[in-house]
Amino acid sequence: MTIMTVKQTRFFYGVLAAFSLTLTGCGVFFGDDGYFRNREDDYLKADSLAPLKVPPHLNSEAPGELYVVPPLTDDDLSFVEDTDRFRAPRPRALAFNAMEERVRIQRLGDDQWILVNVQPGQVWPQVSNFLSSNQLRVARTDINQGILETGWISFNEDPDEVHRFQLRIDRGVQPDSSEIHVVHMGMSREEAAEATGWPSRSISREREHWLVEELAQNLASEQIAAVGGTSLVAQAIGGSAKSDLSMRDGEPVLTLLLNRERALANLSHATQQQGFTTLDSKVSAGVIYVAYQKPETRERGRFARLFGLNKPKPTPTSPYRLEQLLERLPEPYDSVPEARASEAERARPDAPGYLLVLSFTDNGVEARMRDPYGRKIAPRRARELLTIVRQNLI
Repeated sequence: MTIMTVKQTRFFYGVLAAFSLTLTGCGVFFGDDGYFRNREDDYLKADSLAPLKVPPHLNSEAPGELYVVPPLTDDDLSFVEDTDRFRAPRPRALAFNAMEERVRIQRLGDDQWILVNVQPGQVWPQVSNFLSSNQLRVARTDINQGILETGWISFNEDPDEVHRFQLRIDRGVQPDSSEIHVVHMGMSREEAAEATGWPSRSISREREHWLVEELAQNLASEQIAAVGGTSLVAQAIGGSAKSDLSMRDGEPVLTLLLNRERALANLSHATQQQGFTTLDSKVSAGVIYVAYQKPETRERGRFARLFGLNKPKPTPTSPYRLEQLLERLPEPYDSVPEARASEAERARPDAPGYLLVLSFTDNGVEARMRDPYGRKIAPRRARELLTIVRQNLI
């Protein structure tokens, strides 16, 4: 005779109950009549809500689409058609251009600005707090333009004059970055009473530099991304980013909405970073001759260095100067006929690298990646290279 203890009895009935549930299938828990109904197709039954209606007596400019999805164009589709096997690109990291410093001061000629690797909506409340904590009263704001203007203040060492500052927050060259520009204005108290408007450049570079330094140090110490505090009202500051990569006539085009001097400085920097080497350039003609080799992702080990294994790749070179490649190409270089490109190739065969061809417009600069003879390259390859160039912009 078998004697079962209380614990053994409970275990036996537990196993029996579990076995009986397996016989009934998953319908007990899942399915239309189960405890957990399958909801994967519920979105198909969702109804569209009517747009938000603002009463006539209130301002209706603020409501709108925060994340507008642009429609597909023929140029967008042509990029996919040229590839045998399409692979979705990896998503770009937030603020891909984030240097070791999250906040840095950029200077180009007489211009200077603060570069912050977060969106303007995160910068706006931090700048407002900085002005308030330093007794710089905000006299006027324009969120659409990203502008904050202080009231008149005086410094102890200069009691006869008054000063004020205008701070403008723009979107940076990278999609998830911001720029803060500062303009100083100073004059006598009598003149200040009738002053209207702002100068195009600061009256005192010293005063401007002081505020830029103080604000940059404050933003760096605040660790904006960690602190948080995004202004929903200020999300539309500055419009779109100053750089854009789009398709034109089946070809990727990098557009920089910057003045000519700054755009050229950015591109000169970008074509010497992250695998790119500038072989030659002729800025007056709007052409930069570049080479690209994928940078090493792993450091050489101790024994590899000791025995000379896996030596770093040599810096790319070319047997031709840019002037030699261009001498048989007609301008503009972004529309070279095939016959002329073939003639140039016969004269200078086996030229390595690429030509970054620039077109100057009223709004900025457009860049196209071509082969050394001015011909279009595969859209997929051109897009990869221009994406890296864009990531290198500052």
